[in-house]
Amino acid sequence: MSLQKNTQEDLLNNIDMLDNLTHFEFLTVAGALVAGWIKFQSDYSKLSSRVHALEADNAEFKADVKQLLQDIQEIKLLLAKNQMQ
Repeated sequence: MSLQKNTQEDLLNNIDMLDNLTHFEFLTVAGALVAGWIKFQSDYSKLSSRVHALEADNAEFKADVKQLLQDIQEIKLLLAKNQMQ
């Protein structure tokens, strides 16, 4: 009878330990999810700022190319006038 009582107590202790372990595991998973979400938000913010910077650089590049094309057209006109004279 004593052996059976100890076995039942051990079984109950193991069940309590498993409940505690599952709470620990739940907290670990929840912490990992929160940490993952924070990292995702941080990466998203970095990438978003990079996209805005690249779009601004692209606009400046387009303006420079437009000015370059206008200057080339002016040079062509000057060369054409020079050949006519």
